[in-house]
Amino acid sequence: MPETIFVSQWVARGVPRLLASYPQKNLDPNLIVDIFGLILREEEEPHEGFYIVSYPENAIFSEKYAGRNFVCYFSGLELKQLVGLILEEKEEPEPYRGALVRIALRLFRRGEIPTAEEEWEDIWTQMLAYTKMPIEQRIADIFRDVEARVILSTMVDEGVLTLDDLVRKAREKISFPTTRDLLISYAYALSALGVLEIRFDEKALVERVYLISDVVFYKRKPTKFDIIMRVPALKELYSQRVSEYISTWEAEAEKIPELIGRSDVYNLIQRFRNEGLIKKDSLSQDEQTIAEKLRAEGIIVEFGGDYVMLFDPTYKLLFPKWTIARFIEKCREDMAARELLKNWLNILKEAYLRRR
Repeated sequence: MPETIFVSQWVARGVPRLLASYPQKNLDPNLIVDIFGLILREEEEPHEGFYIVSYPENAIFSEKYAGRNFVCYFSGLELKQLVGLILEEKEEPEPYRGALVRIALRLFRRGEIPTAEEEWEDIWTQMLAYTKMPIEQRIADIFRDVEARVILSTMVDEGVLTLDDLVRKAREKISFPTTRDLLISYAYALSALGVLEIRFDEKALVERVYLISDVVFYKRKPTKFDIIMRVPALKELYSQRVSEYISTWEAEAEKIPELIGRSDVYNLIQRFRNEGLIKKDSLSQDEQTIAEKLRAEGIIVEFGGDYVMLFDPTYKLLFPKWTIARFIEKCREDMAARELLKNWLNILKEAYLRRR
């Protein structure tokens, strides 16, 4: 388990500042200076994205931190904030990459550094829980935010964009002010989840974003469908709801991330997946509140004092064949787009081979 999470700020002509740390409150600000120094060994100035650095053996804090990994995410030069985790000795950084960027997004989106102990405790708990989340819940969690939905929608329309063009187009679609750094952080989060891929184009000297998968949220037939089929009244209700769902599935899809992206709701959905039918009086008061929310969304129905799962809310990653088809049409008249298409198809091949 990590030792501490910290938030600091890059100052171009001054000393980096420590803004907050938790649970360790008395973190030495000079340690943050060292972390930025290790990052700047790789680049002249920090750029948005991940950094994993190992503390050297001959520095000020080597007695305590030598050889230990620091997992960091830098917002970019608009917010200039670095969110980092200090890992325990011999602890591997990879499991914390996704958790770190999700916490960074939460902090950047908030616009100010939390000050209350309860808020930091909640952030710490969320960070630890994220490392144990199944991929289904992680993807739903990110799409609870409108910024992620707009970025995906834009990429489904375009297929390939420079990072700057993606930010510009996304900003045009979002009705409230949002920073460039925040949108770029969402793009990196979606890249970590296998939805996008971000690559540096050495010929054009720009970062390009490639669509790897479209994401669809939908309601599927429950695992314990035999329970429905054994009861004529439930069978009839299911047929009726399916007919209604066919005409409303797009609107319903927007609600699903909010359901399976929340840990408390997801846990009860998992129980319904496993059991199909749960007696109402076996649920705690909190679980009954969640069950009523699921009933209101048409996921479960109450029948004879029991709750029965009618639909299973889930997601699917789809190969972006329609986006590719539209891009191929564009290539008929645009010679420059042909090289982009070739690169995109190679990146898609690499990404899908990694999933096998």
